[in-house]
Amino acid sequence: MHLKALDFAVIVGYLAGLTCLGVYFSRRQTSEQSYFLGNRRMPWLLVGVSVMATLISTLSYLSVPGEMIRHGVGYFASLLAFVLVIPLVNRLIIPALMRLPVTSVYEYFEKRYHLSVRCVGASVFVLMRLTWVGLIIYTASLAVAGMTAWSMPAVILGVGVITTFYTTAGGMQAVIWSDFVQGLLLVGGAMLVPLCVALQTHTGPGAWWEAFSQAGRSQVPVFSWDLTVRISVVGIIIELFFWHACTHSADQVAAQRYLSTPSVASARRSVWVSAGFTVALLLMLMVVGLSLFYLYFDRSDLSIQEFQREIAKEADAVLPTFIAKDLPAGLSGLLLAALLAAAMSSLSSGVNSISSVVMTDFLDRFRGLKKGGSNLVPAMGTSGLAGCAGIGLALAINELMQAKQQWNLVELVERVNHLFLAPLGVLFLAGILFRHVGTAAALLGFFAGVLTSILVSFSKDLFGLENGISFMWIIPFSFVAGMFVAWLAGLFFARPSVAQLVWLERKSPEAPAP
Repeated sequence: MHLKALDFAVIVGYLAGLTCLGVYFSRRQTSEQSYFLGNRRMPWLLVGVSVMATLISTLSYLSVPGEMIRHGVGYFASLLAFVLVIPLVNRLIIPALMRLPVTSVYEYFEKRYHLSVRCVGASVFVLMRLTWVGLIIYTASLAVAGMTAWSMPAVILGVGVITTFYTTAGGMQAVIWSDFVQGLLLVGGAMLVPLCVALQTHTGPGAWWEAFSQAGRSQVPVFSWDLTVRISVVGIIIELFFWHACTHSADQVAAQRYLSTPSVASARRSVWVSAGFTVALLLMLMVVGLSLFYLYFDRSDLSIQEFQREIAKEADAVLPTFIAKDLPAGLSGLLLAALLAAAMSSLSSGVNSISSVVMTDFLDRFRGLKKGGSNLVPAMGTSGLAGCAGIGLALAINELMQAKQQWNLVELVERVNHLFLAPLGVLFLAGILFRHVGTAAALLGFFAGVLTSILVSFSKDLFGLENGISFMWIIPFSFVAGMFVAWLAGLFFARPSVAQLVWLERKSPEAPAP
């Protein structure tokens, strides 16, 4: 793909706008609280879109259409989980988060358990999200470099440096406003592809679905007791439910956004906005996959079954190929900007959240810095360092992939990076649901969850299975095992003190929203 002048102008304008956003909000940074939480005055609409944009990375944006093309509709049954996710987050997690005036969710771990639990949670988060940031930069740069004549190191540096700059300069306000713009760009890009396919083929969703059904990709098992079955309707709903429960409670990236809102009611509204935009975007990406399947089938001379076998081998590359070869000037730049937006929203959120945890849970806690004070220099410094570390990791991953082309390093990093999400959720939710669970029991539950994650994630290699246990069960099994061990250990180990439980009796800052 060789960018035309109009494409180049679109991308340059987008990147310049983000840079100006960082400069503008840098003038509003007066304290650590304004830098990390926007003075707890961020509008719920912006926060909701920010959560969606943060959790939809370039990897997701490209892989969801590929999932539709290669494996069919099964994954999208997970959207039904939001019927359960929204009540859980709004009725249990949001009130618990908003009870304490915390900047980092891991401050709660110390209040509820002990300083050691806070250090474990904060350290695991930093390592987990730093790896995630490096992976996001690498995968986004890989996609962009594959569609253009740009080199991988140049794209990595460009994406990383610009995102780190506006995140470091503008703090949470710049991050959330940029996420809002990027979220709209993601939705617009997803709407553009089916429209272009419809205009090129003079067909619509009805014809697309008919061809897709003939390929046998419209069927998915409702449930299976075989744990190696890749996706079932019930299994994927369970997986997404537990993923959201853990992400919205114990992952600073999501929790920090809710903490930036002024009230429980505002945080709850942002949950509705995030869920609505997420469902809408994933459905649109499903239609993207459906339309591209039809487009390339219509151009081929193969039978539907032969075509299905052929396109499945390169399903994840179909959307980048379409952007590079089939879109007119200007629209190619817009879709490329959407891919960059998916990466930069996740990257900026990761950098800001890592910085908030390093400042709050380590520098403020152990060096005696005044929390929420005018510690802008160290706060900005940690943001800059987090961004630089992410860029360095992305460059290192690129070098390893060049040297060891047989490595599936991306898949390995993804597996390792998801080992700790459910265990962190155990620490948060066990403290709310099980009043008898103290420090030792909570840590035992955490490590039981990590062990379960390892056993399930690497089951094929560890147990010599022909087919490993499906990815659907990593988080649910880890969470259930961790919660059970924490509950059981709480019966035998020291119980929490009255002081550790007293905050659970406090009312939220305002009455629950109807």
